[in-house]
Amino acid sequence: MRKALPDWLKTAMPETAVAPESIARAARAQAETLGLPGLRDEEWRWTNLRSIQRGDFAPAEGVGGDIEPANRLPFEDPIRLRFVDGILEAVPGDLPEGLSIVALRDADAEAREAAFSPKPAPSVDNPNDALVTLNTAMAREGVVIDVAANAVVERPVVIEWLDGATESAMSHPRVLVRLGESATATVVEHIEAVGDKPSWRNSVIVSSIAANAALTHIALGLDGDERLATERSFASLDRDARYHSYNVQLGGKVIRREYDIHVGGSGAHTDLIGLMMPRDRQVLDTHTRITHAAADTTSNEHYRSIADGHGRGVFKGRILIEQDAQRIEAYQSSNNLILSDNAEIDAKPELEIYADDVKCSHGATIGRLDEESLFYLRTRGVPLTEARALLIAGFAQEVIDEIPMDDLRDWLTERVEAVLADRTGMHAG
Repeated sequence: MRKALPDWLKTAMPETAVAPESIARAARAQAETLGLPGLRDEEWRWTNLRSIQRGDFAPAEGVGGDIEPANRLPFEDPIRLRFVDGILEAVPGDLPEGLSIVALRDADAEAREAAFSPKPAPSVDNPNDALVTLNTAMAREGVVIDVAANAVVERPVVIEWLDGATESAMSHPRVLVRLGESATATVVEHIEAVGDKPSWRNSVIVSSIAANAALTHIALGLDGDERLATERSFASLDRDARYHSYNVQLGGKVIRREYDIHVGGSGAHTDLIGLMMPRDRQVLDTHTRITHAAADTTSNEHYRSIADGHGRGVFKGRILIEQDAQRIEAYQSSNNLILSDNAEIDAKPELEIYADDVKCSHGATIGRLDEESLFYLRTRGVPLTEARALLIAGFAQEVIDEIPMDDLRDWLTERVEAVLADRTGMHAG
């Protein structure tokens, strides 16, 4: 059941936004009709937005001083795009050949329209798309990242989302990423709380990947006990294009990430790999939707969750194979680990197939630590707490090992081990 748009959110609706005026005007009217999704909406049955519904957030107006993330990613010379409570700092100069970055407000009309016209297109009456509509209506900041045909951008483009610098800050940024034919690039979202103040970021990234191009998209949600985020990523793939997504969520009060992937050209391939580690009363939720709209396309999806304390992990993955999209190979797995009696994991893999020449599989497992493995380690003198930490780290490592960047893999391994070491209240059963 839809929740009416709260009055404070209606009041915050801007008269002008970075979306083209006709699109923004329609979105403003539609946002009030859709409201916010509620627990009776199928796609939101496990994630409650009461913290947003009952909040009183307002757009940040800028933060004085130079705010830096507490954690430095292990990149020698990244291209940084910093958003502090959703406000874009200066666009970096000295960009490598073939890469262009422009603030969305300064982009041309064609780019601004493309940023707000993702594929697959959101539904005008689907409550699950209410937050995308709200982003369209309220986006005041954003950026356009263009990679020219045949360009290989070796330096990663790091989007730093630094949330919580100001009290009850709200933001709705929009990012457009476009890769020309045979281009290659890596975009990393570095997501971090820079204070203990409540915040809500409702962001959208739209990626367009041309023929034979390859985009690696890494999202790292590192911390933030008061951080709320509703994040949506769209990606459309042309012939022989590749989209590799790696989503690691280690903290946040309520974090909802959604991926909508349109595999629209023959020979295209997508990977969706993820790890979520909710603890305390955190809710970490990922929903994925892959549409195979062309023949001879492939996808591979592997998600893992580790829930401790009263934490809740949610994974729902849907693979749709359209009619006449033949010779498809699509594989999906969700493996989950519960560490306490009060933790919860909800997993729902789905396949919807309208073609007859396909190879598809999906499945989910939810369990506790293997007692035989624990016993084996104990008999070799490993203390119980250390034995549990080794098994949990090994479970997480299988996802981290998929990331195609050696330094980042090592950095994340240390980060996960540190998170586990901080969890002094782990249970034995």
